[in-house]
Amino acid sequence: MKFMRILFLSLLVLSQPFVHQAGAEQSAGGRMALPHICASLPLDILDVVVTPHQFSRELRYGKVADEELGTLVRLVVAHREAKGKDLTLELAFNGKKPSELLQSGDWCWYEMPENLGTGDKPYTLAPGAVEVFTFNAGKAAWGVGKVFELTLTNAQNKATETLNVPLIPSDIQITSVSCLSSVPGSIYPDSMVMHISNGSVSPTSVREVAVFPTALASSRLKAKLEFFGRKAGIVAGERSGVVAVTGKLPVRRGVVELLVDSGNGKTQSLYAPLMYKVDRFDIGSGWLDVPSKPGIVPLTRESYLKLLTRMHVNLIHNENVPGYTDSDLYKAYPMRLMSGFPDVEKYNTDEWVARIHGVDILGEPQMGVSPMKSCEKLHHYAAARYPTTVTLSDEKEWRYYAGLSDYPHFDAYRVSAPAMDAWHRYDRWDGKKIAWGAPLEGVGVLTRSLLAQSRPAPIAAWAQNVHEGWRDQFMRKRKSPTPDEILTQAYEALANGVKSLYWYSLQSWSLLKYRDCIDITTRIGREIRALDDLYTAGDATWHQRVDKDGKPNLDLNVVAAPKAALLFAMDLDYHPDLDARVFKFRGSREVDAEFPLPAWLREPVDLFRIDAHGTHDVRWTVTEAGVKISDQVDRVAVYVATPDGNARAERAKRIEELKAAEAALGFDPAANDADFMVLCRDLGFEDTRDLEKFK
Repeated sequence: MKFMRILFLSLLVLSQPFVHQAGAEQSAGGRMALPHICASLPLDILDVVVTPHQFSRELRYGKVADEELGTLVRLVVAHREAKGKDLTLELAFNGKKPSELLQSGDWCWYEMPENLGTGDKPYTLAPGAVEVFTFNAGKAAWGVGKVFELTLTNAQNKATETLNVPLIPSDIQITSVSCLSSVPGSIYPDSMVMHISNGSVSPTSVREVAVFPTALASSRLKAKLEFFGRKAGIVAGERSGVVAVTGKLPVRRGVVELLVDSGNGKTQSLYAPLMYKVDRFDIGSGWLDVPSKPGIVPLTRESYLKLLTRMHVNLIHNENVPGYTDSDLYKAYPMRLMSGFPDVEKYNTDEWVARIHGVDILGEPQMGVSPMKSCEKLHHYAAARYPTTVTLSDEKEWRYYAGLSDYPHFDAYRVSAPAMDAWHRYDRWDGKKIAWGAPLEGVGVLTRSLLAQSRPAPIAAWAQNVHEGWRDQFMRKRKSPTPDEILTQAYEALANGVKSLYWYSLQSWSLLKYRDCIDITTRIGREIRALDDLYTAGDATWHQRVDKDGKPNLDLNVVAAPKAALLFAMDLDYHPDLDARVFKFRGSREVDAEFPLPAWLREPVDLFRIDAHGTHDVRWTVTEAGVKISDQVDRVAVYVATPDGNARAERAKRIEELKAAEAALGFDPAANDADFMVLCRDLGFEDTRDLEKFK
């Protein structure tokens, strides 16, 4: 649940305004010329970041979705004076206060001076500070191409400025920012991987990336840049990016500034709100403290912790589990944590920040917590050095929650589970209608939709796995998903750009009941760990659905990182077994597929398939736009295309290290019956027939 409150940062050089005058005259694609220097207030509007609302229109619903689309708008403003008085601002939009626009239904949520004060103390903008004011408008009157009148008033002297602001997204977009550290285990980032899309008709080039580590006026930090492909230029219609080496940064919410030289000879500054934190790919699971038997908490049993570790799970949805987090077991099998963490002062220490993946306090807010109420609940974490999350479930409406949190994710499944879409409305099955499942590729639809509305923030997904809670859905004989269904749903999320994956939910007795799912979960975990640096530093750049005879046949995807691209081929030629009520695949098949690569990766020296067993040769050729691959695909295939001739050996070595780490645990309940019985007994099941009551 991503909290958009951006802490004060400085944009000013000590004695004069920090304004790029070249950009002040330029207007790209109908956008307001920026920065706008207010004449009657000591205020500059540095950027208006507009993110269009959207929803996929691919999923089927019983209730017709609202087609009216608005925008998420972020106003980046700066107090122009390095010294002097705080500025008490009042903002009006088309002559109305934000609270009035919320009341009328025009807006879904906002963070403005009106609601950013503390108690009776009004909000003020300090000299030399920058702030991001945000509103999410749900009505077409606030959609792309519309213009609103913005009135800014100094509450102290009633000085006023009014201007018209067009809601036009920039043609040049910061699509993803990942913060990394060169120091293993550090919580402090020292570089950023920034992906940039040039949607304009002219080439552009990156001039500078700047961050603001503190609130001091002199703190503007110009990063050292390492360009993707060693080229600063970005061709029209192409993507590229930079690794911005910043040095050690604090863990905090802030903004990053990107300066680009556009084709018309002008310089443009683009700003992105983000949280400075070390990003990493976490594999999580939820509700593992639920007793398997009275008095037996799975997380307090070493055999269960060994199993989670073997499956490469490193995150649990917990804050404190007596007998685990306060014991030597936690030292031996540490997990990152996701929960409420309400005592911000307590949890803001380096030790706790290193352990916390994110705040999860809203549950699924679309079940009854409005976007504005969600925003108000997240205000509590304004000073937290750990990120917020929000769990979204209804894709046709989650645009109203866009921008709320540091790390949004979704919770939606495709077999034997409660769902927002109407599964019996899909006509994918030769005229057959089923209620126990929906197209598995719907996970990819959901991922692309959430990513588009959340950029440049990272997103995650809850992926369906074994869970007792699926037991009563639509008379499906097998209540939990099959290994094939687990694999396809997980990879539809991975291939479309998630930066973490959470299993729902690996409940202990469900893993015992559906022992056949342990190996596939381990396989997916091993494959993620072999490539997690590419997922973390990468960006989803391309997707194509390939149909055959009018039906989905393949999903093809590209996730591109600075040094390699991940290419995905996912078999969609599966069918519902109406007797067993499960989806079944037809087996390994020959696939010929072309993948476009971004410009900096279009001259690969090697391309190979990678899986849990190692690396494999494939037939491939270079094309004008990328590569063409011919290979045998068994449900899912992942390829690495790279200009690095050493990459194959390094990835193969990584796979072997992961396999060795699994073997070193000395515990394999999927393949070893004795180990399986140890796990059963530790969880309170002396006889496996006791598991039959869990459906």
